[in-house]
Amino acid sequence: MPLEDDSPAAPGEETRRAVQICNSGSVVDRFELDVVGDAKSWVRVEPAEVNVFPDQSVGVELVFTPPKSAEIPAGEVTFALRVMSHEDIEGSVVEEMTIVVGPFTDFGVKLVPTTKRTRFGARFNAVVDNRGNAPLKAQLYATDADAKLRFTLPYKEIEVARGTGAVAPVKIRPVARQWRGPDVTLPFQVLAVHQDEGGDEEHTADGAVVQAAVISDGAVKFLMAVVAAVLALLALWFFVLKPSVESEAAKAALPPGDTAGAGESAGAAAGAGNPGANSAGPAGAAASGGVPLPSAPTDGKQGDDSGAGKDGGTANDQKDAGGTGEAAGGAAGTGGAAGTGGAAGTGGTSGPEDGSRAFARRVQADVAASAEFDTEARYTVPDGWALLVSDVTFENVAGDTGIVQLQRGEETLRQVALDTFRDYGTRYDQPIRFGPGEEVVLAVRCDVPGGQTTAGATACTPAIYFSGRLVPEEKP
Repeated sequence: MPLEDDSPAAPGEETRRAVQICNSGSVVDRFELDVVGDAKSWVRVEPAEVNVFPDQSVGVELVFTPPKSAEIPAGEVTFALRVMSHEDIEGSVVEEMTIVVGPFTDFGVKLVPTTKRTRFGARFNAVVDNRGNAPLKAQLYATDADAKLRFTLPYKEIEVARGTGAVAPVKIRPVARQWRGPDVTLPFQVLAVHQDEGGDEEHTADGAVVQAAVISDGAVKFLMAVVAAVLALLALWFFVLKPSVESEAAKAALPPGDTAGAGESAGAAAGAGNPGANSAGPAGAAASGGVPLPSAPTDGKQGDDSGAGKDGGTANDQKDAGGTGEAAGGAAGTGGAAGTGGAAGTGGTSGPEDGSRAFARRVQADVAASAEFDTEARYTVPDGWALLVSDVTFENVAGDTGIVQLQRGEETLRQVALDTFRDYGTRYDQPIRFGPGEEVVLAVRCDVPGGQTTAGATACTPAIYFSGRLVPEEKP
């Protein structure tokens, strides 16, 4: 019972094929017909029963309705037609047949994800679904209308089995970077094209790249906050902490009991209000609160030039009556023979029992550029006193270049290059001694005034600050 027509059966359509049923028996027989096998769900026989006279045949039709689904593969499908005889059971037959199921194409493409936000580049996945009943070959293309994107497709052609899907990566980068501003949406399309004898079939998937700015508004705000915090810390350091630290360091550098800072101001005020106080000698200087820098009297006697007291007495007379403090009071012009001058004086911290006193002095040079050392900046120790220097600080505020020396007379005690410091201090456990009449000399050789930082400088202006104690001692 071969099929009279072997043309393919189109999926989703009805196809009929004629079959002849022959009765080789000697009596009229009734036959029942049905289909067995995997194709029985979409193959039927019309009519399902026939009566056939002996040695005659009757035509029936096999009706094929294969579904348009990937479950039924394209190609040959084998099934069997069963013919059951009512009169001759043993004469029943099962005839195997083959039908060709035609192919059909049904596919689609989609993007996963459809939208992605990025600053530099993004990766999408193009998913091609083959819903047909035959393998599918498709070419992939990507495009954008504004030509603002650059595409990279590692797989430009993919093959997809029936009823399955395949994934192909699509890499996308914006042509130009966006440094600042709001997000920009750049749409694009991915095309899947299938070519066959009937022509090209294509499907598209729409996607979009949301291009974000390289420097976001949040980053700008964060950087501004960091800059503001740094500026605030710098302002706090230069205007609050640094002056406080320098003040504490200056206080720590002074010897205990040193009143140089306050004494200079008080001494200046006393000198302005009472010219006679400057000639009151060591006792007057101590009583006025200034730095105890005794001056040698012109005639060898202290207090000869001091002002007269209230009752006309001299400072020496008051010294005999009321001691050193009273002499200071006499110098101020408020003392008397009764010894009240000591109470009237401004007073000062009395020295130790050995008569020594705290001392501090700053000496500054002003030297033009020269290859020779200039020794004009100096201090002479008063007669009757020895100076014990325990702290020395060299200053080079202008950044001069050259050499500075600390000398005792013509003897060099310390030498430092100016371009190696701005402030350089040293404390000596064993003080440097300058005897009565000896000179503390700041010798300067000026190479480049102001160094490389101060334009137009004409002179080197280093200074030296030294402190210690004055000890009474007769000049040998």
